Amino acid sequence: MSNAYVHGYDAREGLRLQDQASTLIELLHADTSYPAGSHVLEVGCGVGAQTVILARNSPNAVISSVDISEVSLAKPGEKSSSRFHERSVRQGDIFRLPFKPDSFDHVFVCFVLEHLSHPVEALKV
Repeated sequence: MSNAYVHGYDAREGLRLQDQASTLIELLHADTSYPAGSHVLEVGCGVGAQTVILARNSPNAVISSVDISEVSLAKPGEKSSSRFHERSVRQGDIFRLPFKPDSFDHVFVCFVLEHLSHPVEALKV
């Protein structure tokens, strides 16, 4: 199985992800909020479509976001760019995260596991 993201990383895909996030905001995030001061790891942040919603719902949480694609991180979607880069964002592989154990109180993963060849192993990391 290929490790390449099946949808690619072009601008059109970034817009699709933004649209997906805004369309599903109430369904996915109606009750998503993290306590003030908590540290949240978002894995597979892509262009930041979910990051913006997490930041808005939990303005006093510390959100660190990672994605394997440097292309996605370098070119966040237009709707997310300002809030997206206010957060801690870095390139990283879900199977080899660049953080010490117990660095986070919560982990947020959305629209990621279905793209992995070994999703259960990713959840164990």
